[in-house]
Amino acid sequence: MNIFAIGDIHGCLSQLTSLHKNILTYDKFDPKNDIIVYLGDYIDRGKNSKQVIDQILKLKKDKINIINLLGNHDQFLVDFLINENNNIKNWLEFGADQTFRSYNIEIVEFIKDGFEDKVIDRLRDHFLNNIEESHIDFFKNLELIYSTKNHLFVHAGINPRKKLSEQSKEDYLWSRSREFFSKDFKSEKIIVHGHTPEENIISDPFRINVDSGCYFSGKLSCVCLTDSDSSRTFITN
Repeated sequence: MNIFAIGDIHGCLSQLTSLHKNILTYDKFDPKNDIIVYLGDYIDRGKNSKQVIDQILKLKKDKINIINLLGNHDQFLVDFLINENNNIKNWLEFGADQTFRSYNIEIVEFIKDGFEDKVIDRLRDHFLNNIEESHIDFFKNLELIYSTKNHLFVHAGINPRKKLSEQSKEDYLWSRSREFFSKDFKSEKIIVHGHTPEENIISDPFRINVDSGCYFSGKLSCVCLTDSDSSRTFITN
């Protein structure tokens, strides 16, 4: 079984379309047994968040084996839409306006009246009327981690000062410590993550970062792994 782990998409539809094509036509790809793992952050910053989710759901419908992980940007949407938090001010700093626009909502038309709860409640109701039930289910069911014998797939990384069994949700969604990025970093498993964009894919002995900053670089990256050996194959759009 091969595992294809895709980095942060951030609403970049054309790059995702191209990368999907490269994976599905890869000579070692086996649709019956292989898995595609998305490392989170499907939304914000890029222009086509909704369309990115549509394309991933289409692959699921086509019986491609998929694991969808939760990213910190996706957590903003979950907190706003599902947990009914008024987190719009904070979320806007992370590119929420592009996500709303992809669902045909101009957020400025609402927040021009302020950020009071009643205003944000109207915005939430409008969003719920403009988002498909399948998309709500998608965000509700995002997983925090995916673990195999030798690899741990997670959005941001881990806290190196803790055992894997002690990691918190915040560690998985926001980790960016100096110790984690160190060349001397070691772990019980190889950590495969995104969250921190790099000019080039990072392939260290215990850490693989496939976030290539698609929303500003135009490059979306993926690593192909097997749990039976140490081979690593990188695929880009």
